[in-house]
Parts: sequence; C-alpha cells; structure tokens
Amino acid sequence: MNYAMKTSKFQTMKTRISFVAMFFVAFLATSCNVERSEKYQALLAERDSLYTEAVAAKGGFDNALNTINEIENALESIRAQENIIMMENQEGNTNKAVSEINAIQQTLQENRTKIANLEKQLVEQGSKSKALTQTVDRLKKQLEEKETFIISLRDELQQSREQIATLNEQVSDLTENIDNLNTSLDVMTVQNAAQQATIENQDAMLNAVWICIATQQVLVEKGVVSKGGLFQASEISKQGFDNSQFMQGNKRDLDVIPLHTKKAKIMTNHPESSYQLNEGEEGMLSIQILDKDAFWSISNYLVVSIK
Repeated sequence: MNYAMKTSKFQTMKTRISFVAMFFVAFLATSCNVERSEKYQALLAERDSLYTEAVAAKGGFDNALNTINEIENALESIRAQENIIMMENQEGNTNKAVSEINAIQQTLQENRTKIANLEKQLVEQGSKSKALTQTVDRLKKQLEEKETFIISLRDELQQSREQIATLNEQVSDLTENIDNLNTSLDVMTVQNAAQQATIENQDAMLNAVWICIATQQVLVEKGVVSKGGLFQASEISKQGFDNSQFMQGNKRDLDVIPLHTKKAKIMTNHPESSYQLNEGEEGMLSIQILDKDAFWSISNYLVVSIK
C-alpha cells in the first residue's frame, strides 16, 4: 500500500522531468546559441521547479509514513497496557490501574493530534492517494474505539473501587462489632467469675461445719466445754464458740471422720440414727455419718472428747 502510493507520485514527476530533458536535447541540436534564448532559460526554470516539487513530495510522503508508524506503535503499546490494567484491577491494584488509564488517555490525545496534523498536511499537498486516505481513516477509527474502551474500563474500575470501599466499610463495621462483643464477653466473664465466686462462698458458708477433736483438758482450755465438777458433768460452753479453735469443713464432703483414738465421746447433739461409731484397725474409732442432713440438723458444730 505505501509503496504503491510512493511509486505513483514519484513516477509522475519522473515522466515530466524526462520530457523536459528530451526537449532540451533537441533544442540544443538546432542551434549552438540556444543557451542564450528565453525558451532555454524557461525550460531550465521549469526543470528546477519540477525537481524541487519532487523532492518536497517525497519528503512529505516520508513524514506521512513516519507519522503512521508512530500511531500504529502507540496503538500496539495501548493494547499491552489494557491487559496490564485488567490484571491490576483483578488483583485490587486500583490506584495503579487508574494511573495507567490516565497515561493511555494522554497517549490517545497525542495521537489524535498527530492524525489531525497529518490530514492537514495531505490537504495542503493536494494528495489524492486513496490508500493513504484509507489508512488515515482506519487509524482514526481505531483511536476512537480505544477511547470508547478506555472510558468503559475507567467506569468499570470506578465501580470496583466503590465496591471495595463498601466492602472495607462493612469489614470495619464487623470488626467494630466483634470488638464490642469481645468487650462485652470479657465483662460478662469477669461478672460470671465474680458471681461464681460469690455462689461458691455462699455455698461454702451454707454447708460449713466446724469440728473440734481434742482431749477434755484441751477442750476446757479452749473454752469449748465447761470444766465440770464432782457432781456436774462437763458440757458444751454456753458462751458460744470461737471458730478459730475449730477446723472448718464442708458437710457434703464428710462421710467418715477419723478420731485417732480408742475412746471418744461426742459432746454436741446429733441424732443417734444419723451416725455410728466404727472401730477400725487397732481399735481406732471413726464417726461414719449415715445421714448428713440429719447429722448436722441440730448444730453445725461437732465436738469430740477423746482419751
């Protein structure tokens, strides 16, 4: 296509120059003084003008080819950039994709200007090459198609950025909600622990019993029982007990209470049916509680005098 246009234009110039040269030779043959004639000078001027026109036409043709090559290279570069933009959009690199789109639009604007200048140049040179005109029209159409595609791509990218922003906002809200829930759970955990501790303390107090197992002398010294006398047996102190003199236990856990002695007397009141004294190895006694609720129903204190 480019070679045909170039050959057509330049062949016309060559034909005109050859005709003038032939006429010039014939004219020389008719007269030795022809160099001084006005016709001779006119022919020289026309020859020089034709050479100048041919050189100018060739230069304009070369410029047109260079411009077309530049535009086609730019279009090829834009195709490569489009693939990069779509990959960056899929990977979430929206900022970089926007930068690439701006660069493409700048390239498109520069090449639209080149096309306009080329069309102006062809009009000024009076070019009637159909092939060149078709090439220019094709490039203009490709630039318009690229512009439309880039605008569509920019809109798609903007939608992606908006969707990403919405998702980020939703994630932020969910994160905040999770943090609030975690805070609430922490507070509830502390409260539950405190409540559990309170319940355990209350349960321990409700089921607390106090046990004192000692000799008669020690029990008297501790003020747990009265000393008694010749005609009066020792009995549990009526002044109340000092709990520091007793060992605390949980009545739910007490099934057997070892006394570590062969002789013992239970000083506090407990229903006889609720327990029994068992004799173990080497005659050592222990209290086996048969009914816990009944055993501790009268008193939460157990006082045993041992010998």
